[in-house]
Amino acid sequence: MFIVRALERILSDKDIRRSHHLQLKRACEVALDEIRKELKEGDLEDRNSSSTLPLPKENNDIVSAEKYFLPFELACQSKSSRIVVTALDCLQKLIAYGHLTGNVPDSTTPGKLLIDRIVETICGCFIGPQTDEKVQLQIIKAVLTVSTSQHVEIHEGTVLLAVRTVYNIYLASKNLINQTTARATLTQAINVIFSRMESQAADEMDRQRDITEEAEPTSTEVVTQILNDIVDSIPVNETTVPSLESPTAAAIVEEVESPVAPETPSPSEVLNRVPSQDSMDAADSTGSGETGDSQKIQAQFSHILQKDAFLVFRALCKLSMKPLPEGNIDPKCHELRSKILSLHLLLSILQSDGPVFRTNAMFVSAIKQYLCVALSRMVYLQCHKYFSCRFQFF
Repeated sequence: MFIVRALERILSDKDIRRSHHLQLKRACEVALDEIRKELKEGDLEDRNSSSTLPLPKENNDIVSAEKYFLPFELACQSKSSRIVVTALDCLQKLIAYGHLTGNVPDSTTPGKLLIDRIVETICGCFIGPQTDEKVQLQIIKAVLTVSTSQHVEIHEGTVLLAVRTVYNIYLASKNLINQTTARATLTQAINVIFSRMESQAADEMDRQRDITEEAEPTSTEVVTQILNDIVDSIPVNETTVPSLESPTAAAIVEEVESPVAPETPSPSEVLNRVPSQDSMDAADSTGSGETGDSQKIQAQFSHILQKDAFLVFRALCKLSMKPLPEGNIDPKCHELRSKILSLHLLLSILQSDGPVFRTNAMFVSAIKQYLCVALSRMVYLQCHKYFSCRFQFF
């Protein structure tokens, strides 16, 4: 019923009567008819009295939000700010509550998922500084929901598109609230990208450790196996084994129980003979040193989340390298505000860095190739400007 109310709100807007919105109107009417038919067949009249968007139920395929994305896509492409705001608000809530995941192939673009098309539609609502301020705010909210939601996944180019759109809204918007919201959204979304990368790597290490521990025998099992092997190795001749009452048998028992018997090692000695995991790892690394070094030199990503984080980090580094205009710089110019924002986001990443970020060769290379160069240029320009002023004074 939430989707129904959003479609009815779009159809009730006065701009829908314009001729260029004929396709949008028809798509909304068709979607309404299909949804009402599904609701009737599913006997869901009890939901009509509530306007609250419920959480999705397991195995509930009565109404699939993915099937009704087209009217909202057309609404976002319309030039009416009221219709765009309504569509964006509906999409944001559907994604937030897990009703719209987009984890299905996109029928219009082979090889892509529907969520990629959804994000492109949301970001496409921003058309520059002339974008309505309410539309800007709805775009920011939708991008934040997509970037932080546990129900959807976006990767590579879609991640960059989402970050770039909010970044441009911060630079182009004249509304102070939208600027502040966009900056906070970028900080939160980027922190989520990097924290997910680190969490995935930590979970993978824990999983590998559990598999190794399950495969390796415990110390008790090792001792038991060794003792059993020793016992099994003693030759037994049933015809020559004396009875326990005979003196020879007593001597044999006494000799075995004597602490100076050299044949049977003590459990502590056996444990000392078992190589530790550290020594085994060291032996493995020694035996395959060249292979290990070559693998370390080759910068590879073990998971798509690492590539997402790297693409965002590299983009921010490149933004921080863009030159500033010569002469007196206006504090409100796009170049200066962009450099300050990119450096702020990079600082946030560096302050919360994790093992993957600190050790992956691609991140280290990006810091050397982009960030260090950008910082050195800024220091050079500041020093040049300072000494130029001093020489002019003298």
